Amino acid sequence: MDLSRSPAPPITIHCATCDSQDVRRDASVEWNTELQMWEIVTVYDNADCEDCGGETSLIEKTMTAGGS
Repeated sequence: MDLSRSPAPPITIHCATCDSQDVRRDASVEWNTELQMWEIVTVYDNADCEDCGGETSLIEKTMTAGGS
């Protein structure tokens, strides 16, 4: 393991159509009785944009020091 590598820079996720960050992904969860909480099992490929109101593709943008 190479510990000298820098961690990946933080990113933001955007709608490919309108550039909004108000996006969602579908997921499957299961109840964990021991922790008394839902745990994500799978995140699906489908994505929706709340601003566009429909299905979209997602893009990642590297955050800069002053914001996104």
